[in-house]
This record gives sequence, C-alpha cells and structure tokens, in this order.
Amino acid sequence: MTPPEALAVARCWDARATELVHLRAGENCTWRLTLGGRPCILRLTGEAHRTRAQLEAELAFVDHLSAGGLHVARALPMPGGGRVLELSGIVSMREFTHATVFERLEGRHFAYRSRDIDRPLFRLWGQTMARLHQLSCSFEARPEERRPEWPDDPVAGCRVGSVVLEAETLALRDELVGWMRGMPPEPAHYGMVHGDFERTNFLLDRGSIGVFDFDDCCRHWFFWDIACALWVFRNATADERARILGWFLEGYAAVREPDVRRMQHFSEGIRLRTIALLLHRLRRPAGFTGPADRDWIARTRAWLHSRWSW
Repeated sequence: MTPPEALAVARCWDARATELVHLRAGENCTWRLTLGGRPCILRLTGEAHRTRAQLEAELAFVDHLSAGGLHVARALPMPGGGRVLELSGIVSMREFTHATVFERLEGRHFAYRSRDIDRPLFRLWGQTMARLHQLSCSFEARPEERRPEWPDDPVAGCRVGSVVLEAETLALRDELVGWMRGMPPEPAHYGMVHGDFERTNFLLDRGSIGVFDFDDCCRHWFFWDIACALWVFRNATADERARILGWFLEGYAAVREPDVRRMQHFSEGIRLRTIALLLHRLRRPAGFTGPADRDWIARTRAWLHSRWSW
C-alpha cells in the first residue's frame, strides 16, 4: 500500500489525519499517524491472516481488559461507528484487507544490558501479566466472534502446513504438541492469552506497563504467555535465568497463583515457543528472507536439539 492510499484509509477515521509514517510490512502492515492531534497506529490485516470476526474478537478482549483497569492500546471508532473497516471500496488490494486504528501508548521499551534488567522490571511484568490472566478468567466472547483455541492457531499451535521440517524437529514438535494437548483442563489456568507479551509489545511508563499488539491472542494455557515473554532470555546464564523467572513469578504470585503444575515444564514451553517461531520464520516468502534469517534458522535448529533446560 502506498502512503497516499494509507492516508485515504486513515481519513475514514479523521479527515484531518496527518504525519503518516510506515512502520512495518508483513502479516500486519502498520503506520504511525496523528488523528486530531492524537498519536495513533493504523493496522492493515489481510483476511488470510485474521478474519473480520477474529479481529472483532480481539478488540472485544482488549475492551474487557481496559474496563478491568489494565493499561492497553484500545481501538478507536470511526465517526459513523465501527472499528474494523474493509478496504475494497477505498483502495485496490490483492486480498480482502481490514483496517483498524489504535491509540498509541506513551512510554519506552526496556533496554537490554542496562539497569532495567533487574527485579523491579520482571516483578512489574509478572504482575501485569497476572492481571491480564485474572481478567481473562471473566471474559466471555460472543459465539460469533471468538479467537481460536491454541491448536487451531497457526503460531501457538505450531501448524506445519506446507513448511518442510527435518524429521528430528518434526518429531520434537509432534511430541511437545501432543504433550500439551493431553493436559487435563483447568479453567483457573486456561483462557485468553496475549500470545506475544514480549519486550516489543509493551511500554514502561511511570511505574506501569502499557500493553499493545494483541494480534496473536488466542485461548491457551496461561503459562504459554510466560514462555513467550521470557523466551528471549533463554540464552542467558543459568543463574540469570533462575533470577529472571523467580522475579517474574514473584510479581505474578502477588496477583494470582501461578500454574505450578505446568511451570514445572517451563523448558518444554520454551522449546515449543522456539518451534513456533521457527515455523513462523520458515513460512516467510523467499523475498522476505536473507542471510541473517538463514543463519538464525540454522542456529535455532541446532539449539532445539541441544541439552538445554531453563
């Protein structure tokens, strides 16, 4: 989509929309803009990635979290009502595409290798996630607007599809997915999760956390959210990993009881998250991969079959 086309879409929300800056292309294409002096994010989503009903379900979950006091980026309505716009009558697209505008939160991302990496950050992160899960337990989706159960989600379910995996990794994927499918139901520890509550999807602002980008939300075990959040620290030293997880769970436990049974298998959760991200990277069209991607894929495959544990 060209900048003039994106601006035409943004002006369905506000005819005075200005300062359009392209941020990211991919399954979701995002633009930074200003609506009526308010900083916002325009997100464009293809129907093949998320249906309109799934997008509406995402917004309903975010509304529920906001009503419960969680600091989240809410979707903004158009002047005539509605928050999801189908673009076929506005711009020419190769597939059905939906637009949504979100408020842009204030704050900053934490910095690696800085004084941020300490108990206060992880305790606050854990508290915020626990509040999200507590509110998830009271969320009731409309029957016609539901997010998928995790096995049906391409990312969380580690769906292989047309991706070619070597036999060893495919066997590990099947073993871990089968293990998770076999878990007995426990409503206190299962429900809507963010699905990608990691560093790039939240901001620190005056002692609180603002959460955004719920594109990967689905119904899953709550410990999956913890694995997604802390996955990036998998290559820290064993002592560092123990401290980080301990701080995180300390904050989580201040709000609600962690899922002790599944947290005993946190290493398996990290491995499954790794497989999910590997498959996601392998699904990219050839034109979106380069030497850095191929190097990451090779190193990740080797790591998966190492004798690692959290």
